Amino acid sequence: MGPLFSLKNQTAWITGGKRIGKKVAEVLAENGANLVISYKDSRQEAEDTFKKVKKLGIKALLLEVDVSDKISVENALEKIKKTFKKIDVLVLLASIFEQKEFASLNEDDFRKNFDVHVLGTFLPIKCCLNLMPKGSHIITISESETASTKYVRYVPYFVAKGAILYLTKALASEFGSKGIFINTVTPGPILKPEGMKNEDWLKIRKESIVDFPVDDDRAVEEFAKLVLYLSTTNSTGGVYPLDMGQM
Repeated sequence: MGPLFSLKNQTAWITGGKRIGKKVAEVLAENGANLVISYKDSRQEAEDTFKKVKKLGIKALLLEVDVSDKISVENALEKIKKTFKKIDVLVLLASIFEQKEFASLNEDDFRKNFDVHVLGTFLPIKCCLNLMPKGSHIITISESETASTKYVRYVPYFVAKGAILYLTKALASEFGSKGIFINTVTPGPILKPEGMKNEDWLKIRKESIVDFPVDDDRAVEEFAKLVLYLSTTNSTGGVYPLDMGQM
């Protein structure tokens, strides 16, 4: 029997090549996928990821892309078509996670979050659709309904992530006739946010109903394995929690 998961001769585009995106890229490459890795600001981290997956013997393309800008996404697609011709897996990891008191919030805070998260999910999907053959997979990242009770002062982030969840469900119906599968992951506490104190992070982790020690490295690896599964499954419109019971 062959490998349980194989992405040989398939191309995956990962928007966001650092932190969690780095491990996702490695796992997909280890299972045979050629990769497009895009970044906006984190060039060095994305380059490090690019160099690491190239050593696994797959074809890879590194692109600077603003996924919230239609022209930037369309320009990226032209470059992708020249190298790979098609996209079989689209993993939408581009994100920001900025803490701010509610009283200090303004319209720009909401625009920034909706640009990165909602437009940054919608535009790559819309632009990639004609490059995705039947049987392709799209993986979005949203949040569980109770996640906002664990993190305070992140209102625009959670509002935007809620929009991604329902965008995913709506697109599952839209794309059914095209033979394209789309699912969302609600990761919960996977990797300590930049700037968060260790004691605050550990407190959030310990709220799990499952008494089982999981450090950040293990949690990120489990996330990447779930993305691998969703790159091959025939599920669509599904919400896949990875939160140790924090629902």
